[in-house]
Amino acid sequence: MKDVVIVGGGPAGLSAAIYTARANQETLVLDKGAGTTRKVDWMENFYGYPNGISGEEIVALGEEHASKFGAEIRREEVVRITDEDDETYLIETVDDTYETRGVILAMGASYESPAIADIDEYEGRGVSYCVECDGYFYRDEPVAVVGGENYAAKEALMLLDYTDDVRILTNGGPLDADERLTERLERNGVPVVTEPVDRVTGEDAVDGVVLESGDVIEVSGVFVALGAAGGTDLAEALGIPTEGPYLQTNPDQSTTLDRVYAAGDVTGGNRQVAVSIGEGADAAINLLEEFRGTEYVDYRKTTDAGEDNR
Repeated sequence: MKDVVIVGGGPAGLSAAIYTARANQETLVLDKGAGTTRKVDWMENFYGYPNGISGEEIVALGEEHASKFGAEIRREEVVRITDEDDETYLIETVDDTYETRGVILAMGASYESPAIADIDEYEGRGVSYCVECDGYFYRDEPVAVVGGENYAAKEALMLLDYTDDVRILTNGGPLDADERLTERLERNGVPVVTEPVDRVTGEDAVDGVVLESGDVIEVSGVFVALGAAGGTDLAEALGIPTEGPYLQTNPDQSTTLDRVYAAGDVTGGNRQVAVSIGEGADAAINLLEEFRGTEYVDYRKTTDAGEDNR
């Protein structure tokens, strides 16, 4: 029997593990060792690292921190979660089965990749899935956004903060964005190319995209904006409501089930490491409150007057 099982060992899951383990709850983190954060070569907008840090380093530091307080991390893939009774949940992995009082779902959300030849080979070398993360690196450079809906339009407009040379590649379909977004694209002179993209090209890094006709559009960066895929199968099997590829949660990160919380990219919102860490902490704190039936207090100081300061 574990007090808490956390599904996912990225920033959200490890942040939650730090709080639950430090509160003397027997904590198990189940992580198959993948995750989008590990693939991030470098980020310069992560608090406390003004010179930047890689995603792999962030995860490694999180594992070290959680382990320091006694959290156990196992490289196991969760295949099923069942509501055993009113008090416990059963977590089944490829290798073993665990019983727990509380669950935090932090599986993340994979990015949907377009059907464009060679695009995965250039990830981190000109292909990105996050304008908020990487737009800064393409200041005054020509860039393209792959996608045809609202998400792609919003990413293209965000890129205008860094460069005036932005276009949208719908890869064979029409632009199906809201009228308001379409008007903003037109007003800012963002061209929309509907011809299918054949492949990405470049030596060490992206230097262009080749269209089906053979024409080449020279770009330094390609931002994929198709949305997120997967990540909700376990929750749906439990009966937790989902919206597209994301779990629905309450403001305190709780779900519709007792002692089951969710945090990080699997809940949607701003897909940033800092946000995931905060949601993981919030989920853990509120799960601890539910265990205790009281409000969580990390520390308390009493003044001479007998008043509490937090």
